[in-house]
Amino acid sequence: MDHHFFKFWGELLLQTADGQRQLKELSRWIQSGFSPSGELAALFRKCYGLPPLAPHNTGDDWQKATADFHKALKAYAPLMGWVPLERYDRLRREKERLEAEIAEQTRLIQQLEAILDDKDMGHMSLVTRFQNLVTDQSKAFDDLMQALKASSEISEDTDSL
Repeated sequence: MDHHFFKFWGELLLQTADGQRQLKELSRWIQSGFSPSGELAALFRKCYGLPPLAPHNTGDDWQKATADFHKALKAYAPLMGWVPLERYDRLRREKERLEAEIAEQTRLIQQLEAILDDKDMGHMSLVTRFQNLVTDQSKAFDDLMQALKASSEISEDTDSL
């Protein structure tokens, strides 16, 4: 556990509550690679027990302190619900891609449903058409049988004469 990390955050949050600091300022400072100059750098030096050096003098102690801070930030940020900007951007792009894919699939489903409705080819319509086809074929077969029966009766009558 990095007590300097907690001390820095405690001081920063107290100053933020007093209206002296903004979290956007902290975000810019972290994204700039922990610039050794500025008010946040001074607060950082104070919390990490570093001497107040000239802004251009970063030294090994500064490098180690910023590395420790970055390591602690990576460990504790997820506990506060924060995600790295790269991960956020990757997830946002994936979400947008999936939304576009869903919209395309929804559009395609609607088109196919419209085609089925236009051609009266819905599920129940197909079942009804199939039943009508079977009925028509049965009737045609019965008519054929009746015609054959009638023709065979006629031929029996003519043979008996």
